[in-house]
Amino acid sequence: MSAPMTKRKNGKRILQSSKVTASWRFTTERSRVRAMRWKQAIRGMRTARKAADDRLRQFERSFEINEGPIKRVDICQLAANQPIEDFYSLGRCVSSRALLLAVCDGHGGSACSRYISAHLMAYVCAAVLDKHVQTEVPVDKRLEWIFSSSDAHLNQENNLSAIEARLHSFHAKFKNMDTKTVKSSLQAAFLALDEDIAQAALPDAKGRVHRARAAIAASGSCASLAHIRSRSLHVANAGDCAAVLGVESASGIVSSLQLSRPHCVENADEVARIKAAHPSSESHVLRGGRLLGELYPLRAFGDVRYKWPLELQKAVLGPLGSPPPPNLLTPPYLTAMPEPYLTAMPEVFHHKLTKSDRFLIVASDGLWEWFDADTAVRLVRDHSLGALSLQPYEPSPDLTLGEVYEQLKARRAGERKRPLDTNSATHLLRHALGGVSGIYFRLFLDYCFILHFSTILGVTVNEQLRDGRGEGY
Repeated sequence: MSAPMTKRKNGKRILQSSKVTASWRFTTERSRVRAMRWKQAIRGMRTARKAADDRLRQFERSFEINEGPIKRVDICQLAANQPIEDFYSLGRCVSSRALLLAVCDGHGGSACSRYISAHLMAYVCAAVLDKHVQTEVPVDKRLEWIFSSSDAHLNQENNLSAIEARLHSFHAKFKNMDTKTVKSSLQAAFLALDEDIAQAALPDAKGRVHRARAAIAASGSCASLAHIRSRSLHVANAGDCAAVLGVESASGIVSSLQLSRPHCVENADEVARIKAAHPSSESHVLRGGRLLGELYPLRAFGDVRYKWPLELQKAVLGPLGSPPPPNLLTPPYLTAMPEPYLTAMPEVFHHKLTKSDRFLIVASDGLWEWFDADTAVRLVRDHSLGALSLQPYEPSPDLTLGEVYEQLKARRAGERKRPLDTNSATHLLRHALGGVSGIYFRLFLDYCFILHFSTILGVTVNEQLRDGRGEGY
């Protein structure tokens, strides 16, 4: 053992071991504190990461459909506000065997979007063309629900008979219309529901206003509805939601095909439509990129503040504390779809599904503020490849050895893209929030639907987007 360190002071040798020991103890304690703080930071990061994952996956859902071209539906939601103003629905038309999917993006309250998600598909089922009817059923029994986020609120008005009466009335009117295409039938359903919302909010014979109905009409909702019958896909859009199709080429590259256009000031056709419907002296119609300086989407359900005359608004909405917008001179300024006398092309797009079509993304505007269409379809495609590695491989007994080899090669390639989430919609929202290593929850999103298609064999026709032409399928 070495001798203790000493130093000379006034001719005397003094031991320094106590000072060295104290210094060593201080250094050790400081290291222990640093280590403890580091462990706490790591623990906190893991807790925050788990909390973020739990929040992100709270409302994710997946449903196996396996019907016609539809294989699976993934959905995820991250609320932009509380209470949530956005709702979604998935159902099946028993009469025509069409699959219906709707995303409803509300604003100014949740009443309208909730009502639209509960009743829009019923109106679509009431507008089935005679040539597409496969099973004769009563109009109020045509809709078969698969799921909906508004299940607990389907009977909002507490008067189901009145809702059914309006549905039967629309069906009777539709039978007398000269409607020959799915495009025109979807347009009729959108317009009829919007008109019924406004009519139901009017005072009754005794001058009484139904507060719940008035709340539905005063709030608003954009909506995007996908109608899939056999290989025929129609997308009807009113507002700023969007639908994008992921199409894979023969070389394996996935590209996007837009099946909707946003109805806002960024759409030159929408701006021209709005200006053409009002005198040129009304320079205030579009101010600050918004309708009358307030509303961003230029098409929506409800929102009677932009549709009713000033006197009617004062009588119905005034007692509810809903003031009219400024400079309301020549309403209506807003419609669910273009007015019949306008020349704007209705926003109903048609696409014939082929074996190259892989999935359809339908989402509210919150997602598209951070993604372009090509980025979104690339992320979903990468997730599809990576998700293969999350499940055990079970080859089909009818596959050849070469086909098994190709599948195993695809799984090996997917190992490099193994995702954190099994739900493709959750995967998409995670990347919108910063990815697997970015900052979580830098924004809040609404709904994202991803509908996955099965491989459609024997189909060689691939029709392009045609701005509403040729939807007579």
